[in-house]
Amino acid sequence: MSGITIGTLNLATDIKENLRREVHFLSREGINITLTEKENGKFFFLDCTVAEEKDQAIKLAHEKILRYYLGNIITDLLMNGITKEFMSRILKNRYQYFSDKELKDVVQNAYSYLNNLHEEGDIAKTLFRHNQILMEVNEYLDSNSQLYLEGFFRFRLKSYFGELEEAVETAVENYLVEQEYHEFIRLLRYFVDIQEPRIDEVHVLVKDKQSFYLLDEDQQPIDQEQLQGVLAELNQDVEYDDLLLSALITISPRRIILHVISPIEIVETIVNVFRERVRICEGCDLCRSLRKPKVLSNPVKVE
Repeated sequence: MSGITIGTLNLATDIKENLRREVHFLSREGINITLTEKENGKFFFLDCTVAEEKDQAIKLAHEKILRYYLGNIITDLLMNGITKEFMSRILKNRYQYFSDKELKDVVQNAYSYLNNLHEEGDIAKTLFRHNQILMEVNEYLDSNSQLYLEGFFRFRLKSYFGELEEAVETAVENYLVEQEYHEFIRLLRYFVDIQEPRIDEVHVLVKDKQSFYLLDEDQQPIDQEQLQGVLAELNQDVEYDDLLLSALITISPRRIILHVISPIEIVETIVNVFRERVRICEGCDLCRSLRKPKVLSNPVKVE
């Protein structure tokens, strides 16, 4: 058993910071480690060697401890800096049209998907993956004294690399969908801004995902003639969300009062489109009427 040399193309600073922190800790435990930096072209290498000991058994024990700590450091580098580096490489190769900021955002989202850091993510899966990679690193260090981070990542962690690619694709798909949504919102805002309001106030009662009710400021049903051609779309394959948005844009109210039993996606969209015109009711007779089996007549309903 001997010292270990860690090589990298882009993570020289991370390696040095992590190792120096651990070396400082080990030195306080009586284990002296020598770090020697080397450069070969664009590549950086750091040799980690245990100080000589008269008692070979002690030196052997210290080398085992060093490899234990190195295994954890290397695993953390692989699952953080190296992972993000390869995500960036994939995105730059496959999606050249992304700006630097967009690339950074997608990498961060892909990293969250990979490590189950998103909402309702299963962190246990990440811990299990960490242990698998740690075992792979320790097995390698048992018979090798040199480890090149990027090469080890690409050729020894093929299963993990496959998961990384899937996370990148998921992040890209979600990012593009989000961009399309924002563009959709900007377009609807434009229509709202250029159109003269046709009614002062409208109450929107959202009972469920199939029906809604539009009432005027006197809490009377909106005259369906005011919706013009919107209701004609009921006979077509029209989505509930699209119908409600179209109805609101058609009558273009100055104020919108939303009465909702439970939050649904269309509520957020209405707020984003009409912005300061919208107020969400926190509870009134209309809200309570939504909870009854029978509510106001003449709902606009999508079957």
